Amino acid sequence: MAVLALSSPAIASAQAGGSVCHATLPEARKQLPWAGNAGEIQWSADQFDCKVDTGDLPWITVTVLPPVSGSPQRVLRYAVDSNFSTQKREGKIQVGDAAVTLEQAGGPAPGMAFSPGRLEFTFTLGKDSTGKDLPLEAAKTLFVGSEEPLVYTATPESQATWIKVKDDGDKNPQTHRSFVVTATAAGKAPGVYQASIQIDAPGASNTKELVPVTMTVAEKTVAEKGK
Repeated sequence: MAVLALSSPAIASAQAGGSVCHATLPEARKQLPWAGNAGEIQWSADQFDCKVDTGDLPWITVTVLPPVSGSPQRVLRYAVDSNFSTQKREGKIQVGDAAVTLEQAGGPAPGMAFSPGRLEFTFTLGKDSTGKDLPLEAAKTLFVGSEEPLVYTATPESQATWIKVKDDGDKNPQTHRSFVVTATAAGKAPGVYQASIQIDAPGASNTKELVPVTMTVAEKTVAEKGK
């Protein structure tokens, strides 16, 4: 707990004893933006030695300047760290028998990113040199993440039945998560198939993203068939 008292011609210093003074503050609450900032509060008191208590709040720093000779007004300077949480926070500065509450807004919602930017699959219809069918299914991993823990879901377009997405089943907020995307060309005619996977992350600044998926299905060429 930080307790400051006027006992120096320059700044406030700690003092254990002394009675509580009567202080007058211009406002009981101040609204602050999420970014780190500083400000001043003009106040007056009926005692020269008036304690200022910031409590156990590491994100608030307070300096109390001594009163100017002949003037009842005093100056309390505060500095507030940036609030990187999306939740607002409050801190009280006790000045004698009065108090001012600093209410700081929550920071901006974190962004959601994903990699790779697109997924591409290529399959060839036919058989290999041993007479076995060439593989018509493949899987790739889609990674998503954010600086803050979020709940992610990844869903392919309903008509894109050739795409399957599997996750680890953990629905708790996480900073990173991976999805296994499987594409299958079984039963597909030669051609290029395109669809997308929608990633949802409630609480992110970009709550929705689309990942393009392309599947190319080709037939073996004449030269390849002769091998």
